[in-house]
Amino acid sequence: MTTRALVTAGGILLLAVTPAAAQQLYPNVTGEVLLEDERVVVQHFALEPGKWEGIHEHPEYQLVIVLQRSEEVTMKFGDEVRVVEVSEEERERMRVFWRPGPVALSDEHESGNTGTRPLEWIAISFKSDSIATEDSPSW
Repeated sequence: MTTRALVTAGGILLLAVTPAAAQQLYPNVTGEVLLEDERVVVQHFALEPGKWEGIHEHPEYQLVIVLQRSEEVTMKFGDEVRVVEVSEEERERMRVFWRPGPVALSDEHESGNTGTRPLEWIAISFKSDSIATEDSPSW
């Protein structure tokens, strides 16, 4: 953790600044932290049928591994609602996707397990200091 000083009209205010938090938080789902180090936070989540995560944010860089899929998931972004139906064949496959940008609370995003099977996933959230922002090396 670093400390920064901010000079104000009334004096000096010291601010404790920590690296950007990467942990995924949901209002209605408790996750289990499997690993946390200076680069990543790895968490396990499960969402039972009929349950919703609640409106939440996503960190800027996140890899999601869906271990078990429900046959239906409903996603909301504000007033926009999208229902995703998953075939039986697709449910048996693990799904991996990269979330390249953050999702803010103001996006009013949440997902619900509107199917009859539990939904289970691993979220690997990268702390901003661990992400290379320079050009990739030439091979």
